[in-house]
Amino acid sequence: MAVLQVISTFLKRRLVMPVSNLLRQGMTPRTLAATVAVGSVIGIIPALGVTTLLSTAVAARFRLNIAATVLVSYLVQPLQLLLAIPFIRLGISFFGLGELRLTLAEMQAMFKADWLDAINSLWMANLAGIAAWAMLSVPTGVALYFMLLPLLQRVLPKTGLSGAGGSVA
Repeated sequence: MAVLQVISTFLKRRLVMPVSNLLRQGMTPRTLAATVAVGSVIGIIPALGVTTLLSTAVAARFRLNIAATVLVSYLVQPLQLLLAIPFIRLGISFFGLGELRLTLAEMQAMFKADWLDAINSLWMANLAGIAAWAMLSVPTGVALYFMLLPLLQRVLPKTGLSGAGGSVA
């Protein structure tokens, strides 16, 4: 029972509280939908280690909440691991790079046979996966934005005009 309490406390502290704090910062539904869409799309790029830099740059460019964008990109990173191989396979088929073996045993055999060729093949396959992600990222981000917008407009509290001494409607 103590383990469940620890997990519950951890999830509240690391997931629920940051998200609820973001919602209380006064973000509009449009801004929050854009932030979640951008963070989600960038969070699934099939290149490990670039999500923080990329999400920060894109959020700064479009004047989104940088912390929220990075948080969302971190929350979807399990999807990044799940979708890396499908993106790579899609990129390989888009660019006709030929068959690439992606099982662990086949990659070990590639490295034993010729490690330079194996690195080159895997590098090209990863670039093809990133290119496939890039082609799908804009339509996916736009679709996600338009799916989230009505939901967030219903969920987020309605605020009135804020002025000196103004009240919240």
